[in-house]
Amino acid sequence: MLDELVTDDGEASVALDPPLGSARKCTFARISRWRLAATLQVAEALVVGSSTYIWLRDMTSEATAQVGQLERLYTAVAVALVVHLIQRSLCAYDLANILRLWRSSVTAGIAWMLSTTTLLIWGIEVGSYSNLGRISLVDWLIGGASIVFLRLSVAYGGNVLIRAGRLTHNVAIIGSGFEAQCCAQYLGSDQAAATSVKLIAPEKFWVINASSERYHSQMSQLQTLIQSHSVDDVIVATSEGETARFGDLLSALLCFPVRVLFWPTSVGIKAQWLTTSGYKIGKMPLILASIPPLRGWRWVLKDVQDRFLAGLLLIICLPALLAIAAMVRVSSRGPILFRQEREGYNGHNFVIYKFRTMHVASREPNQLILTARQDPRVFPLGSTLRKTSLDELPQLFNVLRGDMWLVGPRPHSPLATAAGQRYAVAVNRYMSRSRVKPGITGWAQVNGWRGTTNTLEEIRQRVEYDLYYIENWSSWLDLKIVLRTAVKGFSNGNAY
Repeated sequence: MLDELVTDDGEASVALDPPLGSARKCTFARISRWRLAATLQVAEALVVGSSTYIWLRDMTSEATAQVGQLERLYTAVAVALVVHLIQRSLCAYDLANILRLWRSSVTAGIAWMLSTTTLLIWGIEVGSYSNLGRISLVDWLIGGASIVFLRLSVAYGGNVLIRAGRLTHNVAIIGSGFEAQCCAQYLGSDQAAATSVKLIAPEKFWVINASSERYHSQMSQLQTLIQSHSVDDVIVATSEGETARFGDLLSALLCFPVRVLFWPTSVGIKAQWLTTSGYKIGKMPLILASIPPLRGWRWVLKDVQDRFLAGLLLIICLPALLAIAAMVRVSSRGPILFRQEREGYNGHNFVIYKFRTMHVASREPNQLILTARQDPRVFPLGSTLRKTSLDELPQLFNVLRGDMWLVGPRPHSPLATAAGQRYAVAVNRYMSRSRVKPGITGWAQVNGWRGTTNTLEEIRQRVEYDLYYIENWSSWLDLKIVLRTAVKGFSNGNAY
């Protein structure tokens, strides 16, 4: 699992390989362990909620006391919440406990019994004069069996994925001394903590700060490392004498969708002082510095919510999409759709779809010419589509593909500039936008920050609004942005 290497520039590293015994020829995509746990939480809530709703419906179908659909729904949601809280108190969402078949199923059964005992007694009493008591007991048993079966399935599937090398947790350790080697050894001995590790010499990033000429190149190196190895956690495990340089390094790491942890002795803290820490490698507690936004069930909820809405909007807008496609074909020679590479989640580029609004023309590679007012390249229909933002509708397919969200920071071209400077150079925290997926509309757009970026202030303001959205995300904020987009977001003076 830990295959140590030394690069030409003296960088000590540990190769990111699948765990021992894995199927190395497997070419399927990896699955993050935190996403497995988050998906389990969402699936468990749905199973518990639906089982409770059906149970209550059957119990009250012939009872004299009528219970409405809304009351049944509220009760089902309450039971699902109680089950979740009990499971969390039993640490049932920790990966090690998820993968233990018997422990996982037993804790699920206990949570179901504790949260539904009152309802079961009430159902038996209500149905004591008929066969409702028996129906109530059968439904209760089916509900308990459903959650136990879900847990057993996830536990078995998780173990299969681990053996296949697909359920991975990749860790990068910044450090090259004794502390880093200790950390790597702990990781190597704890199967539930990580499957692969890479050591990075800290000297490579010590001068990473906004005033340094090497800032952009160093940030790109960090981003490339996190991208290429699909890093989930970064552990800073350097010597105690280097703590004065942590500030710049931490500021850089906050730009990426990774969890940042500190090795205790690296910051002058003895491990025994942190025995209550919730973040451990084996028995070694770690200090949590930051976590990525929308991690866990919040990410799954956001992803499902936006894909569902995108699918619904596609159905509603299908006549408009077909009509616009036909008009583009008639109005100008060339393809109906315009495709362009944009920056996406964690710096990964993707191809974005729009209705073509310009005449087809050749351009030099690595050249981006921003649209200007009364741009001669835009044909008349294209001008109308751009002003009303209807050219953005094909991006609903990007949402369904998983490249984008419905709401999020707008994706920019890697070649985009403001006042002659690349965005990542012009704004120090620009890369922080890539901690979430980009969106068709966003907080910056509904607040008027859209169109060309001729000055540094324009891109800085957009980034500030995007970061506010990322750090304050909620379903209500998404709803607010969608409503504001629907009311006034399609037409804007900066869209041309």
